[in-house]
Amino acid sequence: MKKKDTHIMYGFIVGIVMVIINMILYVLGLAFKPGMQYIAYIPFLIGIILNAMAFSKANDGYVTFGNIFGSCFKASMIITIVILAWSILSMYIFPEMKDKAMSVAREKMAENPKMTDEQMDMGMNMMKKYWNVFLIGGVIVGTMFFGAIFSLIGGAVAEKKGENPFKANEPI
Repeated sequence: MKKKDTHIMYGFIVGIVMVIINMILYVLGLAFKPGMQYIAYIPFLIGIILNAMAFSKANDGYVTFGNIFGSCFKASMIITIVILAWSILSMYIFPEMKDKAMSVAREKMAENPKMTDEQMDMGMNMMKKYWNVFLIGGVIVGTMFFGAIFSLIGGAVAEKKGENPFKANEPI
């Protein structure tokens, strides 16, 4: 039986909310404060759970954990695409963001007493050279990692009755 989808709407809405929160944090100068980057993950978790419950409700509860996880993970992929697009676009809108991120990274390296100036310079040069790769890879891996965890949570909390026994023999 074909399931009714909810992931597209929830994915785009949550992605846009996360972009707005990230933009507000950056404009207020809070984006590079320790732990502040995780504030945008609160609506991510809430949105994935709401998607799980909406998916279950749209299918009258005749869903399995795997169905719900799949819907939530698809929403996470859409969120990742929105966040990735924003991250790339923000480098052009706020060109100073890269410099701020580099200075924060240098400060973090300087906190390590075992790291020499030569090692810090080498690390900074590598980061500068491969900035786009680190940005794209970090966004994809980070968002999908949390998306998988949040999808597991969504799959656990949504109502599940299993497959619908009355529509099991319908052609797909």
